[in-house]
Amino acid sequence: MNKWWKKDGEEGNKLLHREGISVMDISESELEIENKLVIDRLMKDKTESNLSIKVEKGEKLDQKLDEAILQGIKEGRRRSIKQARKRKSLLLGTTAVCMLLMLTAFVRISPTFAAMIKEIPGLSGFVELVRHDKTLMSAVDNEFIQPVNRSDERNGYKLTVNGVIADSQRAVLLYTVAGPGINEKKVRSIPKLSDENGGEVTATIVSAHYPNEEEKEQSKVQDYLDIVMSTGVPVPQKIGVKMKVGTEWLEVQVPIDHAKFAELREEIELNETIEVADHRIHIKKAVITPLQVSITFEGDATNVKRVNDFIDLELVDDRGRTYKTNMGSGYLDTGITRHFQSAYFHKPKSLKLIAKGVKLSERDLTVVIDTEKKVALSVPDSKLQLSNIYTSDQYIDLEFKLLQNDEPSEQIRQYLIFNFDAMFRDASGKTYPIERGDRKDNVATYVGGDELTGTYYYHIANKDYVQPLTFEIYEYPGYILEDISVDIK
Repeated sequence: MNKWWKKDGEEGNKLLHREGISVMDISESELEIENKLVIDRLMKDKTESNLSIKVEKGEKLDQKLDEAILQGIKEGRRRSIKQARKRKSLLLGTTAVCMLLMLTAFVRISPTFAAMIKEIPGLSGFVELVRHDKTLMSAVDNEFIQPVNRSDERNGYKLTVNGVIADSQRAVLLYTVAGPGINEKKVRSIPKLSDENGGEVTATIVSAHYPNEEEKEQSKVQDYLDIVMSTGVPVPQKIGVKMKVGTEWLEVQVPIDHAKFAELREEIELNETIEVADHRIHIKKAVITPLQVSITFEGDATNVKRVNDFIDLELVDDRGRTYKTNMGSGYLDTGITRHFQSAYFHKPKSLKLIAKGVKLSERDLTVVIDTEKKVALSVPDSKLQLSNIYTSDQYIDLEFKLLQNDEPSEQIRQYLIFNFDAMFRDASGKTYPIERGDRKDNVATYVGGDELTGTYYYHIANKDYVQPLTFEIYEYPGYILEDISVDIK
């Protein structure tokens, strides 16, 4: 299974912990007025800073800051208008103001901001892309960026890796693709990554950007690849990025300077055990680096039910700042490493792991389906329905709807109804594999409102099975509420 998950524009899956703010419609004229006020204030702040660091021959920082601020206003205004029309989910000017306040902070805090603009073209655009991730914003604020500026170009198409933010466990590649019609054709291929020896990079990869309507009129897109290495696998000395841009496969070799973070790692042996309703979870260790905090958990082998996840798991420091967890590798029931936003640059005196309980399910749940009659003969309860079966020459697509109204968490959980390596059996006892996703590469979608419903897609080979078919469920809704608190440091 290729672990390629994309954060969509509305972050609706909540797998990545984003909150929307409902507002009324915003007119373009109102936005123009607000942006003028922002420009005036930023220009005043910049003048008051009275910096005159030379960045090029005869060119002062003032000129660079003017360009950065005006470009930021342009980008932020364009994206804010589109988002307000489509989703009505951001406050007036939030995109522009947040980014520009960040730029103003650089002026006041970092005397080398001009050099960063010079060394990493389009930095303000990348700042906007990563602004939802406070770890990356903190890294940018602390100049934890390595300029790269390497390109590959062929037949009018170009891939440029502008910079990288990296530590021993995670690498975020900031890149630009350019060429005729790349947005209209929606050219977005799964990148192929290699290490310095040409071997495969074992990691989870996340991308962020979906071009809006106005961007489709442009000939370039800025984006990033967030590469989280698998547990125990270090970030390579060099990462080869191969990506299809337009009609061309382009490749850039990205050097990672490990000296930048060689000593920036803290490992804490915990060996703690928490117990919730007679179910035990062991907390093994924590690893703290500039870009993430990784904590390893393992469910006890004697647990009666399968422990699937924590409810609202997060870290809290001594000043009350919280650090969310967006992803992990493994299964809590048998062993998982969860990755949290990093507190590294905040230098907290203490860190505490908290949760509101755990999600768990029975171990012997099944679904029985007759694929010839296209009906479900047995499901655990009314929450789960077989909504559709689609048949092609090669595959049988199975579409399930799961009612998730009773979720205790602030985030929507994507349930692994059938495991990645799951097998099902026909009436003769013969077993076959079931795979996630359908022929259109759908994996899971969600519909909110009065009833929150998740739609899950799987497929099996189109064969002459002895009916009916029995599928073992891996994860299913169920939970226990109980406050959890463990000191990490």
